[in-house]
Amino acid sequence: MNQSIRTFAAAILAATTVTAPVLADQLLTGSEAQNLLAGRRFEFNCIDGTSGWASYERSGLAKAIYRMPNMRETAMEVADTGRVRSAGDNVCIRWQQLNSGEEGCYRMTQYSPGRYRIATSDQGRWCDLLERGTL
Repeated sequence: MNQSIRTFAAAILAATTVTAPVLADQLLTGSEAQNLLAGRRFEFNCIDGTSGWASYERSGLAKAIYRMPNMRETAMEVADTGRVRSAGDNVCIRWQQLNSGEEGCYRMTQYSPGRYRIATSDQGRWCDLLERGTL
């Protein structure tokens, strides 16, 4: 391999090594997730077809307006409120209506600024969040 090709290959390797952590998905702790979401609005889409809008206030109150996949086209969207708390590596949400009012705890991954996924530990249920502004 001549010197110019080796120099080029070394430069590519160095650039990849420097930028790789920036491009990697970041798994957040519960408190990091809670702090990142606070004061923001999101569009969300879940694996089961549920979709809608949500906001999270710094006080720990979450609000959502959503449509479940089994709802008739003419049905009104559902409005719900919930409380958010951090629990170790999880962010936990207790909605008044979703999950029959039972608390669900999730891991949150940040894919890029403003793009997140909350998921059960087994990845069986998840929702993608796309930030749409501040409160």
